[in-house]
Amino acid sequence: MHILCVHNQFQQYGGSDGVAQADERLLAEHGPVLSYTRHSGEIDSAGRWERVTLGVDALYSRRTVREITELARHFRPDVAYVHNVFPLISPSLYHVLHQLGIPSVHIIHDFRLWCANSRFYINNQICESCKLGNYWGAVRKRCFRDSAAYSGLYAASLYLNRRLGLMGKIGGYICLTEFARSLLLESGIPEDRIYICPNHLDTSAYAPQFGKGQYVLYLGGLYRDKGVLTVAAAFKQLPHVPLKIVGSGDAEGELREYIHRNGLSNIELVGFKNGQEKKDYLRNSLFTIVASHCYENFPIVVLEAFASGKPVVASNIGALPHIIRHQQTGLLVEAQNVGDLAASVRWLYEHPVEIATMGRQARAVAEHQYDLRFRYSSLETIFKQVIEKSRATRRHDGSANHIAVRSSSKCAEAFVNEQLHTD
Repeated sequence: MHILCVHNQFQQYGGSDGVAQADERLLAEHGPVLSYTRHSGEIDSAGRWERVTLGVDALYSRRTVREITELARHFRPDVAYVHNVFPLISPSLYHVLHQLGIPSVHIIHDFRLWCANSRFYINNQICESCKLGNYWGAVRKRCFRDSAAYSGLYAASLYLNRRLGLMGKIGGYICLTEFARSLLLESGIPEDRIYICPNHLDTSAYAPQFGKGQYVLYLGGLYRDKGVLTVAAAFKQLPHVPLKIVGSGDAEGELREYIHRNGLSNIELVGFKNGQEKKDYLRNSLFTIVASHCYENFPIVVLEAFASGKPVVASNIGALPHIIRHQQTGLLVEAQNVGDLAASVRWLYEHPVEIATMGRQARAVAEHQYDLRFRYSSLETIFKQVIEKSRATRRHDGSANHIAVRSSSKCAEAFVNEQLHTD
């Protein structure tokens, strides 16, 4: 099986970047793989007029169409495995793959194909108003970077590509949990195109330590929607409980100011850590916290904590309750509820036997459900099913379908040109 792996890397390295790289290495161990990637950092190095071009490309990238057509001619992929296309690769990828008869599989790391800011979250609350295709609210609420211009760009891209039949041109959608599956069904994606394959982790790379540690750990992005300020507020009520915060993000300045203003000597910010350093912070913690305000799909940090033998105290929102079993592998709390989070942390901190018991159960779940040894067979099964469905469709439609696809591609290009030159 020839697999084309596609990913637009983020400016700040994130969990989906790591999954994309790990999956590419894994797939390459079993057969021919070709990578097509771009990096969002290209925007920073672009000149003024180049940025205008890149902005247009977010709607429909002719560069992507040209380069994918050329790659397909030489590599002849059986399937394209896609992680992220925004902003530089753009959804035009799916149109050209459909035109070329190459089935695509899109893994749902976030909800960017339905939501301008990818999170169904704005103004400190959940928002699903764009889910069914009405994107005006994204501009009105300035959903992306608090900018009407940026929000309008993403809203226009989503609207345009939806008009071009984007959702129907993707052969398969991989959801990480039942939570994402339910959202896709509500947004109109056919059930027979949705598959479930969770994130996986090489548990052998983590040496668990049960019930031992010197502190509670927050490991992740320092962003408001990740709940890091809620965590700080909770630990203001727990001066006897030490907390280490590992990560970076745009709320770091506000977080430092809050810690300083309130004299929170029990909280230490240690910055971004990776590799063995990150594993050491996990191993030496008692348990970890994931206090997100927004929907999470499947945070890798939860698996890293499980593999390290650590329970997770997490918000009861999004996919988290599908991963964490309350009072078995961690505790679930009401999102944005400082008092609930503080009470749960206090209880667990004061019950070391339960910390050890939950930690052992968490490690067992990681080994038996989410270990990396399960991943290739899961992905391979999905790819084969999508490929067979695509071939069956082409056999059924015959040459008439090929002509129709080519014609629709020309119509799509004409439609794009019309939209780009309309005031």
